[in-house]
Amino acid sequence: MSHGADVSLATDPGPTPRLGTAHPLRTAEQWYWLLSAVSLVVAGSVMFGRYLFWDTFYDLYAGRYIVHHGIPRTNVLTVASAGARWIDQQWLAHVLYYGAWALGGYRLLDALSAAAITAGFALLTALMLRRGVHPLRAFEWTTAAFAVCFGSLIIRAESFAYPLFAVTLWLLLEDERSRKFRRQTWITVPVLILWINTHGSALLGAGIVAGYAACRLVRALLERDLRGAGCYVALGLAAGGSLLCTPYGWAIVGDDLGFLGNPVLARNIVEWAPPRLNSPVTWIFLAMVVATAVAILVGWRRGARPDPLLAGLTLMLLGLSVVAVRNQVWFGIGASLLASDTLARAGSERALSVSALASRLVGSVLAVLGLASLFALAVTSDRQFYGEVPVRAVAAAAGVAARHPAMKILGDEASGSAMLWLHPSLLGRVGFDWRLDQYSASQLNAYFDFVLVRGREWQRVMRGYDIIVVSRFKDPRLAAMLTRLAGWRVVYRDPAGLVLTRRMARSSLAGFR
Repeated sequence: MSHGADVSLATDPGPTPRLGTAHPLRTAEQWYWLLSAVSLVVAGSVMFGRYLFWDTFYDLYAGRYIVHHGIPRTNVLTVASAGARWIDQQWLAHVLYYGAWALGGYRLLDALSAAAITAGFALLTALMLRRGVHPLRAFEWTTAAFAVCFGSLIIRAESFAYPLFAVTLWLLLEDERSRKFRRQTWITVPVLILWINTHGSALLGAGIVAGYAACRLVRALLERDLRGAGCYVALGLAAGGSLLCTPYGWAIVGDDLGFLGNPVLARNIVEWAPPRLNSPVTWIFLAMVVATAVAILVGWRRGARPDPLLAGLTLMLLGLSVVAVRNQVWFGIGASLLASDTLARAGSERALSVSALASRLVGSVLAVLGLASLFALAVTSDRQFYGEVPVRAVAAAAGVAARHPAMKILGDEASGSAMLWLHPSLLGRVGFDWRLDQYSASQLNAYFDFVLVRGREWQRVMRGYDIIVVSRFKDPRLAAMLTRLAGWRVVYRDPAGLVLTRRMARSSLAGFR
């Protein structure tokens, strides 16, 4: 065998890509590593999504309500906010999720969420490849970004924001390559309109587009490009105007801003709080910060300066991540793109060589993993999806409520929203659900004091309710404390949940025992 035949087993990385040059997917190696990234994200998203959480139940019963009654304006679902204004900013995501469930049950619901998340990371990998990042490095940095998102892979409206965020970055980075305004950049406007009707992170997207337009406006004025200046002024205004393109108009912006820096949410919900060192998610985030910093330092020492747009974006996202854990997913995407792009600029990948056999092997293994996860989803039972919910206890509470129409029900996080989805007849009789924007600070504090058994007056939110249902897995301390309360009696108990009624209510649950 000749030496030339041996050389064919390795892929020549070729010359370092020139800055500003677009690189479409040309080689088999690029496609193998893109397939590897997609397969890995599919597997992770599908497996993490095989559980229904309170956010998921909210998506489902809100979607059902919209399909049957139209866009909501007034709350009719819960006791604590009865008659209050209901701004359902995520209405389109709710309709899409409910439609998926109606067509294919919980398995299709999970598949839709996983498909949206996968599309976002597939676009991220493709964008890295287009900017000249070595395929193996693109896979590695995409995997790192995906790891940062592990805590946010549940089925919820945020899933649709991943591809919209990636598309927005792609369009702006392509425009940045050009000295003149690109007509394709206008696509960001309909993307933002779709985004604002599916998830509140559209405020971030609109801010990024408007900020980019402002920077390019200054550059256009310095270059005396009046046409370009006019285009960027219009783009910035359109980005802001896109936020008004919802059934609720300007009111939706104020509703979304109410979540930012909300002390009640930060105090009681981990993802709205700053990072905490006792959380594995925080350690993954910090590892990403360090890895990005190292990549920038290596690139800088080799004469490569970070892309200004990516550097500014990542720095902003880092600041938001320090404020709230939920923003770390966007930092992971921006940081991975910045780090990989900087190293590619520095030419640090010239000596990187991966055999074609290794590329095929990794791609094949991960493809099998992705297919296996889809098969596992196809055979997943509904019971698996309800793994976090005390289903029998919820049914028991619904049975008591059916016999006593005047009774109101108070549930914890694992049962309140689940009841509204599983038992539509309870609409308007459940105390709280996961629409946190519907409740005042005093109501939220009282509710979380109850759930966490915090303070001397932790029972105050129970006033006015005759049925209580809690998860013994989610809130074991609350369940234990409730069994000791005077004036209440346990009418149903199993390893997963607990139901109590006031002693004045002489109901029987023999059928549920």
